[in-house]
Amino acid sequence: MARHYVEQSFAEPGADLYIINTCTVTHKTDAENRRLIRKALRYGGQVVATGCQAVTAPEAIQAISKEIEVVKPGSFETALGISVPHFISGFEGHSRAFVAIQQGCNNFCTYCIVPFSRGLPVSRPPEEIIREINTLVQAGYHEVVLSGINIGLYEGGLAGLVSQILDQSATCRVRISSIEPWTLEDELVGIIASDPRICKHMHLPLQSGSDNILKAMGRPYKRLYYRTLIERIRAGNREIAIGSDVMVGFPGEDEQCFTETLEFIQSLELAYLHVFPYSQRRGTAAAAFNAQVDPKEKQKRSAVLRQLSHKKRMAFAISQIGSIQDLLVTSVEKDTFRGITSNYLKCSVAGKNEIGNMVRVKVTSTEGAMLIGHLYG
Repeated sequence: MARHYVEQSFAEPGADLYIINTCTVTHKTDAENRRLIRKALRYGGQVVATGCQAVTAPEAIQAISKEIEVVKPGSFETALGISVPHFISGFEGHSRAFVAIQQGCNNFCTYCIVPFSRGLPVSRPPEEIIREINTLVQAGYHEVVLSGINIGLYEGGLAGLVSQILDQSATCRVRISSIEPWTLEDELVGIIASDPRICKHMHLPLQSGSDNILKAMGRPYKRLYYRTLIERIRAGNREIAIGSDVMVGFPGEDEQCFTETLEFIQSLELAYLHVFPYSQRRGTAAAAFNAQVDPKEKQKRSAVLRQLSHKKRMAFAISQIGSIQDLLVTSVEKDTFRGITSNYLKCSVAGKNEIGNMVRVKVTSTEGAMLIGHLYG
């Protein structure tokens, strides 16, 4: 940076500049933005808010305090008089590295504010992505996570990019972050199923198991399409963990629609769910829809699906007993360490190790959804 800033932990006061990169997907994230901004204000120093909410609702941020400088992402460097590196070389306190490959989305789901805050799809050049990955590998990271707003829209095809990464980098493993089901290429499914360097894990947002609600959401598929996709992935490799996002309480979701969603998810071989109550976002089409669902009903339905998610997590964990897993160490204690497997399960192992190491373990039992194993080989 031009002013020669040095990064420090946000948990500590005393910094000259605090930058809050806001998210505005739900009311919950808006509340988290406010909490972080107020924390930075208490610490003192210059406080800058940027990111999605700085685009969609800058006045809401400014209302917290006149001392906050609200800066849209595109004008970040000019406003602060700094030069921000375009490559990430490390992630303080993290065992995994995250590499953004694209931004933006053009689907305009009726509940989603993201296309308005992040714009239409823009992809990073593959050579730039690979250069960043190789820098992270040299820094000691054994897993990189390909991320973005809608990575299945990567220009030229995500499967092609993944193939280039495997050919031109030495990373131990690559994890694909959330990918929309209608963008998933058959070629990519094949790579994930067969290549040992690709994590056996996919996250495919469903959002609803009711065709009527999917249509109202602007999701370009029906439940049969989603079921067929899950069955095809599982047929290719049964070790692959498939997770999903589910939204409850979307306008018009009555008891019948929710029951359809519940029974549909029960019938699918999913490893876990991320459950979100619908959150009205100003400027989206769904914010003006009739038949808004009572907040208490949203909480009730969320609890039902989270309980189902817990059962599916435990069932998938049990299915892995006896398997050999490559484990990325994410935390260490006195006599045990924990890590994350290729298929996105947590595993506890007796012994000593270091965060960031990759070790091979054999799974011997489970405790809830946690695998228990020992070093193998």
